[in-house]
Amino acid sequence: MGSMDTTKKPLGVVTMVYGDHFFLKRWYDYYAAQVGAENLYIFSHGPDPEHDRIAPGANVIHVPRDPTMYRFDRRRWNMLSQFVSGMFAYYNWMILSDVDEIVVIDPDAAPTILDYMDQHHADYDTAPENIAPLCLELVHYPEDEREPIEDGVPILSRRRTFRPNRNYSKPCLVRSPAKWRAGGHANSLNRRHLPDHMYLLHLKYFDCAVFNDRAETKDRDIRQTDGLGENFARMDSWYQTDAAHQQILDTLPFAGEDIELTAIRQKMLEQVDMGRGRFVYGGGKAKNLYRIPARFGSVF
Repeated sequence: MGSMDTTKKPLGVVTMVYGDHFFLKRWYDYYAAQVGAENLYIFSHGPDPEHDRIAPGANVIHVPRDPTMYRFDRRRWNMLSQFVSGMFAYYNWMILSDVDEIVVIDPDAAPTILDYMDQHHADYDTAPENIAPLCLELVHYPEDEREPIEDGVPILSRRRTFRPNRNYSKPCLVRSPAKWRAGGHANSLNRRHLPDHMYLLHLKYFDCAVFNDRAETKDRDIRQTDGLGENFARMDSWYQTDAAHQQILDTLPFAGEDIELTAIRQKMLEQVDMGRGRFVYGGGKAKNLYRIPARFGSVF
């Protein structure tokens, strides 16, 4: 039975951020408590002095921002892939995700990510290389979730409505060097592992006030940037956030509390080979909204 390399740290966590101070603060507070601030790596795209203030003790790395945004996502994910791959000289596991994507554990299963990994993947030699947790995409349901988001109050104590999203069930927790596709939706580590009791929260739609403010800020930044060319149509989707959120509410009926989602998981495991070692989850498109159990209320 192979154990983790004790000359290396157990887990490092990486993200890249432009602005998004609210999300970075939540990301930092959560992961600093999980693994220690010294094991967090934040690429400040700009750079932004506020990122340094928000994340004391973390490794904030300032990278230049190309005003043309030429092939932005491709260049970004190439760089992040190379960085994460290199960090396996110092870490046994790495998490790579956007700042509004958070890996959480069912508190009935384990108190932290590291405890979960010790319980389920103590044999490092046979542990999966490529873990892609089921995405719980939080969707603000204003009729039932009336309380505002406040500093110091866990988000999951006030926002627990979600749609399962196979496309955002990203391969974000790995134990080997990898190359991610733009957006982080697939990587080069072949078939992905869908864990029990581990989830990836996606926060884009979690609160109407927050996402409208975020969309307005991003839209203003994009429209003030010259030379976007082919990237503009994709990035301009932020302008559509409110309409996309409303469409989710209008088209997906509420189906009550469920975190297991057995049928959806089974469909997702029919993985599709995209070539060059890249696999994505198969079926399992969401047809309902669900509620995360109340026991998650203090997790994040």
